[in-house]
Amino acid sequence: MTEPSALPRSHGRIKPKGLSLISFNIRGLRNNLPELKLFLKDREADFLLLQETNLKHTDNKGLSIKNYSLLRNDRHDRRGGGTAIYYKKTLHCSLIDTPQLTNMEATLCRISMTGHQSLVIASCYIPPKNLPLKDDFEAILSQSNSVIMFGDFNSKHTEWTCRTINTNGRILRDITQSLDLTVFSPLGATHYPDNTDYNPDVLDFALLKGVSLNLRSIETLDDIGSDHRPVSLILGHQPPPIITTKTFTNWKGFKDSLAKAMDSHDSPNYLSSDLDLDSPVKIDTAVESLSTLIKSSLKENERVVPVANTNGLPLYISNILKAKKAAFRRAAKYPTPEYRHTANRLQRKLRSHLYEFRELQRSELMENISPSHTAYYQMARALRIDATTHTPPLSRPDGTVAFEDDEKAECFADSIAAQCSPSSQPVDPSHIQEVEDEVRRRNSPPTTSDPITVSNDEISSLIKGLKPKKSPGADGISNQALKYFPEQVLTLLAIIFNACFNLSYFPTSWKEAIVIGIPKPGKPLNLPSSHRPISLLKAMGKLFERVIQNRMRRHLFPTDGDPIVIPHQFGFRAKHSCPQQVHRIVEYILSGFYPRRLKTIAVFFDIAKAFDRVWHEGLIFKLYRIGLSDRLVRLVASYLQHRTFRFRHEGTLSSQRPIKAGVPQGSVLAPLLYILYTNDIPIPSNGVQLSLFADDTALYFKSPRISSARNKIQKSVDDLGDWFQKWRIDVNPEKSSAVQFDIKRRRNKNKKNTPPIRMLGTPVPWHMSAKYLGVTLDYRLTFESHVKRVTRLARFYLGRLNSMLGRHSKMSLRNKRTLYKVCIRPVMTYSAPIFAHANDKIINELQVVQNLFCRRATNAPWYVRNADLHRDLEIPTIQQCLKKFSENFFKVSESHTNTLIREAVTYTAPLPSRYSVRRPRNTLLDPPNKLSNDLNCLLAAQANPN
Repeated sequence: MTEPSALPRSHGRIKPKGLSLISFNIRGLRNNLPELKLFLKDREADFLLLQETNLKHTDNKGLSIKNYSLLRNDRHDRRGGGTAIYYKKTLHCSLIDTPQLTNMEATLCRISMTGHQSLVIASCYIPPKNLPLKDDFEAILSQSNSVIMFGDFNSKHTEWTCRTINTNGRILRDITQSLDLTVFSPLGATHYPDNTDYNPDVLDFALLKGVSLNLRSIETLDDIGSDHRPVSLILGHQPPPIITTKTFTNWKGFKDSLAKAMDSHDSPNYLSSDLDLDSPVKIDTAVESLSTLIKSSLKENERVVPVANTNGLPLYISNILKAKKAAFRRAAKYPTPEYRHTANRLQRKLRSHLYEFRELQRSELMENISPSHTAYYQMARALRIDATTHTPPLSRPDGTVAFEDDEKAECFADSIAAQCSPSSQPVDPSHIQEVEDEVRRRNSPPTTSDPITVSNDEISSLIKGLKPKKSPGADGISNQALKYFPEQVLTLLAIIFNACFNLSYFPTSWKEAIVIGIPKPGKPLNLPSSHRPISLLKAMGKLFERVIQNRMRRHLFPTDGDPIVIPHQFGFRAKHSCPQQVHRIVEYILSGFYPRRLKTIAVFFDIAKAFDRVWHEGLIFKLYRIGLSDRLVRLVASYLQHRTFRFRHEGTLSSQRPIKAGVPQGSVLAPLLYILYTNDIPIPSNGVQLSLFADDTALYFKSPRISSARNKIQKSVDDLGDWFQKWRIDVNPEKSSAVQFDIKRRRNKNKKNTPPIRMLGTPVPWHMSAKYLGVTLDYRLTFESHVKRVTRLARFYLGRLNSMLGRHSKMSLRNKRTLYKVCIRPVMTYSAPIFAHANDKIINELQVVQNLFCRRATNAPWYVRNADLHRDLEIPTIQQCLKKFSENFFKVSESHTNTLIREAVTYTAPLPSRYSVRRPRNTLLDPPNKLSNDLNCLLAAQANPN
């Protein structure tokens, strides 16, 4: 079987020796986008600079062009205007913030060159009623010593081949002379007024300063048009066009050639089945030899195929396109009213046929696509989620800015190296010395625990469970390649793994990580710390991590005894979930509301860089303390020691950096190691409750008096703060939140009358609500704010998916229902058992969203009942759905092995009364509401028509 390979990018973006630019006043980007895509595919310009894009800031979908990135600067104060730049993704280009301009609109970017200093390219537009201002041009020129300003300046002067001179032209000529700007303009007209009584003229041209690239050509193009024509500017050396290719791998051939190579390998070899790996050096050599052999076999079975560069248009549209181009050329040469009308008529005809053709393609796709197709969920995800934004120039701590890709990679690497370092908070030197001495003492004698062995069958079973499309590490060996390993390679891997266990050694090459950054939502992208680091590790190393993890879990979660991990920790544990932890908190608070009217104080802590700041010696110390075998502990120590990483930004790698603390995010062992590191967290003995989900930590206590609850909580917070300091864990008190839960209605009284809780001397701010594990907990636990938030998000997704779920979509009702149940309903029903008991008016907000989907999906008129729509789509009501989820939740929790989960669900639901407080278990006893009852009647009538 031959499939596309998924090797990592091995080179960065291109720094060209020359540039090909096209400027075009498009007069509305969205309407002209289909024709623009054809034009750009044919011309293959490096940059396309657009003016009068007429976009709103909410227009974020459907503007992409294949192989190009989009930068834009929309007009916000009134309609129209706006500028944009499309540039090839392969170019070393980055966005520059547009300076403050008065009469000009512009989008700026910076391009790194070969043999020339970096250039700033600006797509410029001066509206007809605005005068050119020297300050605007100086603001753009201040961005670099080499600048190209290209666009529609609405200025006429004979010095740049115009027929006439206007006021703007005189002003701009004086500006060009005073600022020593070079003007490049085409000979042909670039503007064709809609009123044919006016003659065409040149309004679009380029202004350059500090650019030493030779002018190859500047000309007006007739391929596409609005009231303007595109202008092409070519500077410097133009390389031959890059042929787009795709790489395929013959996996069966790879397996056969790898098996053959293993059998015939006759070097002084480390790849035979009887080799003796009795030292770390031999293990590293064997790992390197095996990796080299695998990569060689992969390369032998790869096939590079050029991608066809066709526009995919039917013949009749291609003929219209040719006729339109000919009409534009004729109208440019002989600009008579008749020729211009003909050209415009053909352009409208082409635009109409392109729209009809794209809609037909879309309709056919929607009719045929189903949940079994990969594109089904890819399309849904693309519509729901905004495209990845560009990384702007990064701010360094010293105030300088990183523009180049290699500079950005180093900047990211500096930030991650600082994150992956021990906490800089005050520490107890005697405690650190005690821990280091103990670890040194335990690591000194030879291992005494029983040997650990790994079999081929175990390795084969683990490989079967790997996801084939996971990104590979630095060696480019993917999980898909592991699935085609022959038996000889599995045997060699077993030998290597057994030797690693025997010597308590983790191979050096498997500790090298490629780190990529994922932007954090709502964070400023110009700061390196606003990107979440994810480690891409080598597949064979991660496979060995899974073997280690299985051995550790056998000790931590024995089948015949209590687990070593504390019951309060729900993170990364089988049969433990976020809703179960939140449910504990909610039940504890609600049980105090009635009948005793108790008040609860809860503190939710923000742990800073939890995974990145794990103290290695402290972790090893704790692994010894919990009784893990010395072989495993020393292997984990080897796994953590001397780890390195390189940051990859746009294909450019940073220099290699050491990791001095933390567990690598993206690794298999990291979650388990973190919960073991925090396993000795102080559990309050004064009645204060503790909840943990990985690093999400909460303390809460209820009492008749707020002051009493606050004092109890403060004592536990002090103990927790001491423990944080002792084990070098950073906490952000300012970003943490404290909430006073009370059934009584109030406003901000708690902030005025109750002293703040202090963590390490810093007050934790009071809030009226807090978000914990994805659930918003308001101070009265009405869940109104939570339902409003998820409803708003569900409506947003419903709007984004309207092209697939809407009234005019050709997708089948069955597939629409599946998409709704997968992409939208889970947003509303996440942690459903926790809030399902809320007021009917609050829950009805969710039902309104589902009714909206049903009506849109079926294109039903207003008079069709919601119950009929639910019956036809075979969708339960929101009440029925919440009740079903609650029944399953309580059924699982009642028989759970964790006593904390069982205790939270072991109670009798309070009977309805004037003063009683509803609790989650009340949902199981609720009768059907009107919509659910109507739906049940319709289903019963359908089942028994007689």
